[in-house]
Amino acid sequence: MSTRADTLSKKPERAPLLRTALAIYLGLGIGLFLLGLLYLSLNQFMPYHAQALQAEWSELSANYRGFIIGLLRALGAGAAVSGMAIAWMAVASWRGTVEPYRALLPIISIGYSGLLCWATWTVSSRTPGEPPLLLNLAAVGAAVVASILLVIDERRHRVAQD
Repeated sequence: MSTRADTLSKKPERAPLLRTALAIYLGLGIGLFLLGLLYLSLNQFMPYHAQALQAEWSELSANYRGFIIGLLRALGAGAAVSGMAIAWMAVASWRGTVEPYRALLPIISIGYSGLLCWATWTVSSRTPGEPPLLLNLAAVGAAVVASILLVIDERRHRVAQD
């Protein structure tokens, strides 16, 4: 006869689709967090920012440099916090249950990576700069694939319970 403590101490078995989705979310979360740290640590813009503005960092006035650093750090803060949240929810779901995060993981991962991709596309389409658009598209694709796997896993779980 198993007790409640026995039941709580057993790790739930993870279906392959759920494991794959959580691994993708974890990778995306870590990637966004690292991107955020990179942008938070910048003291000047990246080479593709110079291409977009057709100006070198040293050519900009102190006001423009301060403004651009502020924008880059805002992007970095958003990426770091979103990445940390996605990674934390993926790990918490792996160790426990995904239920509290089943809606948040897709919303945050697709939402943030989608908006970041849109911003990158805007720079790419309106300036001579060459930002990492393909990398951003890959992040959106990974978020969508993980979210689809999460939905399929949930539907299979519901069918198994019925």
